[in-house]
Amino acid sequence: MEGLVALGDMWSNIWKQKEVADEDNTHDEGENGGCGSGGEEGGCAESCSLEDNDGEMRYRSYDQESFSRFLVRVPWSDTKLFSKQAFLCNMACVIPEIKAEDLKIYGLQFATSSLEKKAQVAVSLESSMMTEYFKQQAKWQDKRRKMTFGHSTTPCLVNGLFVMTPGMNSLASRKAYLFFKPTKFEEMNVHVHRGTYEAAQQMYQQFMPDILDHLHRNGELAKLQFTGHFLGGSIALLVHMMLLTRQLVKPSTLLPVVTFRSPFVFCGGHKLLDQKWLDANNHIHCVMMHRDVVPRAFSCNYPNHVATLLKRLNGSFQSLPCLIKNNTLYSPIGKLFILQPDERFSPPHPLLPMGSALYALDNTQSGFSSDIFRAFLNSPHPLETLSDPTAYGSEGTILRDHDSNNYLKAINKILRKHTRMVVRKVRKQRNLLWPLLTSPSTHRLNDEDESGLK
Repeated sequence: MEGLVALGDMWSNIWKQKEVADEDNTHDEGENGGCGSGGEEGGCAESCSLEDNDGEMRYRSYDQESFSRFLVRVPWSDTKLFSKQAFLCNMACVIPEIKAEDLKIYGLQFATSSLEKKAQVAVSLESSMMTEYFKQQAKWQDKRRKMTFGHSTTPCLVNGLFVMTPGMNSLASRKAYLFFKPTKFEEMNVHVHRGTYEAAQQMYQQFMPDILDHLHRNGELAKLQFTGHFLGGSIALLVHMMLLTRQLVKPSTLLPVVTFRSPFVFCGGHKLLDQKWLDANNHIHCVMMHRDVVPRAFSCNYPNHVATLLKRLNGSFQSLPCLIKNNTLYSPIGKLFILQPDERFSPPHPLLPMGSALYALDNTQSGFSSDIFRAFLNSPHPLETLSDPTAYGSEGTILRDHDSNNYLKAINKILRKHTRMVVRKVRKQRNLLWPLLTSPSTHRLNDEDESGLK
């Protein structure tokens, strides 16, 4: 929570500086290109931005009806899988309290944790960001048999290693989150959140012995999946991408990385996957609450005076393509899943249909563009939320829409809602069929009458 307060103070100070001139920003945009340069993520390859008379960027606006065209409800089986992953992410926050009985429910076995490796691996962030490993307990008994994850009917990995990374648990990890200036990812022409990248490099070294051992023991059958919440989700994404970039594993070995309530940390990250002919939607799944401010913080569109101030604060921002073209720091990548809880818990989002549900943005729909992401991430705008004093504290809206326990509760309520609907449907069908099954057979009565006449 302290990290959110610090972030709020920083953005509130930026928000108040309304009189910063826009000359430098206008010069930078004209020099580095705007709508003429496609190919950059968050750029204008799909839909160009427009500038109003005041110089502010304007994008196509959407209402609930037009936005809902690009929403699809997530199937029950996938929602169930997200529920299990959210549960494991919560467990990773309390490693000493993990019980083997709890994991057996999901068909998992505790493998190791950063607490057990403290004496073996000397990394600066090891004591501050605990990392949890989980390994599927089921054995490969029949290669033709499809295995399942826990009680789910969804086919999942066999001989798989799950790597769970929790969020902010120390002052060092909070500083990593606020150290948001860009740097080059793996010496490539792709920009990344520097604090998260440095933390991911430390975690990468910590993961590798167990990952290599897992690959050696399982060979071609080995599978890896990374997941985490808050900063841990961003770290999980970077480790996933580092394994791909360094070609230490085949793309088929990696299942989609799943992030919960995590900020986006790439600018141009899609190029890493494009080079390998991989679809980002199949490799990156991002789950966020409908009003969560944290995933929006670096990916909303800032007013010109904020963008100009950022460029003056640090020279690395002056060459950041996302900031130059779209007044944003880091752009969304992968498939976005939007979690809307019950309206009694949190007010519904103006772009979403009423009622609790888990949606996925469908980029296969005709007319889909990057403006769809922008419309959602700008509503509500993080600067408005962070500038509201009542948003902070244990009763504030920030914690309400960002807490990991609330994510798990919201997903489980959607599952229970679906179960109740199925039960009611089955009960209704049973009530319709039961009178027919219990009534005397007309054919039988006719036979009895005929036998009596004889």
